[in-house]
Amino acid sequence: MDLAGWIWLSLLAVIYAAFWLWYGGNGRPLSAAEGDRLLSRMEQMHGVSRVEAPPGSLTRNLADMIPLDDGKEFYAVNLETRREGVAAEEAEAAYTRSLMPILLSRAGHPVFVSERAGLMLGEFGRSIDRVAVVRYRSLRDLLEMVTDPAMPAAGEHKFAALEHTEVFITRPTISFVHPRVLVALVMILMGWSGLTATGQL
Repeated sequence: MDLAGWIWLSLLAVIYAAFWLWYGGNGRPLSAAEGDRLLSRMEQMHGVSRVEAPPGSLTRNLADMIPLDDGKEFYAVNLETRREGVAAEEAEAAYTRSLMPILLSRAGHPVFVSERAGLMLGEFGRSIDRVAVVRYRSLRDLLEMVTDPAMPAAGEHKFAALEHTEVFITRPTISFVHPRVLVALVMILMGWSGLTATGQL
């Protein structure tokens, strides 16, 4: 393999390393001071203090999570009940357009989105239309998303589209979703294709 081949493989390795660092998922936990600063920004933006926020609210739940933060990635499970009508569909499309750039810029992304097809056990599922699982790089990223200047408008679209939503945080015990592995395989394929195309393999 000549110098051009080594340069090509080195370039792919650098790109993958940059992706690995950006994708993160094992960062520094929030300090109490940083968490307080982000919560204060939330309070100012949304006009609700963490003390006055009702149980179950975003502000109250995130305030409770900060002392437990470990800096690692997590997944939010969204249980959604939709509103009906064209206006709700348009609001949902507007919410997606507003949210995705904010989410993707912080290495967050949907992992799984599914419509309810029926019931297997229990009755609670009758009120759920859709389940969406979203990956977040860290609690810090989630708080920075919530305080992004574009989020209040996006939130209006969300609640115009949904009758109700419940969201809880999980960390997988078993998962077959591994973006790092997928990107590594793409890099390997690109490296092999490039070397083959130039006759070095």
